[in-house]
Amino acid sequence: MAESQLRCIDDQHVNEKIPESRPEFYYSEEQRAALEQLLRNGDGAFKMRLKDFLSAREVKLIRKTFHEYSTESDPEDGERDASKGPSSADSGVHSTYWPQMSDTEVPSLDIGWPGSSGVYKGVTRVSVYSHPPKESGPHIKEVVRRLIQEAQKVVAIVMDLLTDLQIIQDLLDSSSRRGVAVYAVLEAGGVAHFLDMCSRLQVNAMHLRKLRVRTVRGTGLALSFGKLPGSLSSKYMLVDGDKVVFGTYFTWSCSRMDRNTITVMSGQIVDSFDTDFRELYAVSEQVDLYREFNITKPPVPAPVAKPQVEPTQPLPVSASRFQVSVNDSRQIDLKVPAHKYHNPKYSLVFGNSRGLTGSLQDLSTTTDSLGWGQNERDGHHHLKVDQASPPAAEEKDEDGKGSL
Repeated sequence: MAESQLRCIDDQHVNEKIPESRPEFYYSEEQRAALEQLLRNGDGAFKMRLKDFLSAREVKLIRKTFHEYSTESDPEDGERDASKGPSSADSGVHSTYWPQMSDTEVPSLDIGWPGSSGVYKGVTRVSVYSHPPKESGPHIKEVVRRLIQEAQKVVAIVMDLLTDLQIIQDLLDSSSRRGVAVYAVLEAGGVAHFLDMCSRLQVNAMHLRKLRVRTVRGTGLALSFGKLPGSLSSKYMLVDGDKVVFGTYFTWSCSRMDRNTITVMSGQIVDSFDTDFRELYAVSEQVDLYREFNITKPPVPAPVAKPQVEPTQPLPVSASRFQVSVNDSRQIDLKVPAHKYHNPKYSLVFGNSRGLTGSLQDLSTTTDSLGWGQNERDGHHHLKVDQASPPAAEEKDEDGKGSL
């Protein structure tokens, strides 16, 4: 819904009328009411309601594409053609609010996306090509095909009509032979023509593995008894998330008969097209290519089962901070890491036989084996002396002098 319509709903807003002469002019309630008269009562009532602001081509297109809301219970029969006439239960002109939000799941870009949105891509660079070529420049079709053939990650297309046979072949080759993800969001009226050209190329299951096609219409205009769908008029192609080319070039006539201009850009500006494509993809509807071409859809591979890891027996809560052995039901000797509370000087006494990495419990066992007493463990650091063995007496020579 237009922003001006949303502002009208706000109770605090004073709806200032914007005249047609101002650039801000967009939504007109008089024009909406005149459209209802056109669809209900024909050209005469339309011109009497308001001065004619539509071209003859637009009048014809509006009357052709208008869909009246269904009053039947079956949603499959949803939209009736305007030729069946207006509903007898309602013949007035109304102003109605139509919400635009949907509770359906947003489709995912399941075959890959560069995911570089928000990352600085450098200075924006622009190149313009035209048909017929100028200054010995390349043909616009050559530029487009080269970009597709050199793509490494993804090609994303937004187009109203995609029917050039050679470009479609390049897209199919990129998806099937090089594994490039190819997304196409097409205008609803152009899908049938795209499918017809694909059938001529004998599309198979390998081509569809990395190809996704969806359809979308314009924003449309909601009336009290039906809706004008509008159409998709954007024309651009994203390549690998860092290049974009926009213009009309995906039909044979555009590159051979028409006067045309395309623009190729790279750099930070690509982020705007990246965001726009993902928004269009989110509101689009799926085109089931397997059903359209009568191809059996390959089965979805079953998820790989993760190996079950037996949980480790937790250590007892009462375990000491010193090193102890814990025997559980699986007869696994678990040890609680001990803190190293020994003094490094003890290694001088023991000759560093156990190193400095032993636990306090191991150190205690070693001291007991070397004859350390309880006092030594209490902090009195002297060795035990065997009281049964008196100290060796000094030997005296014949002169009575002691010697060692």
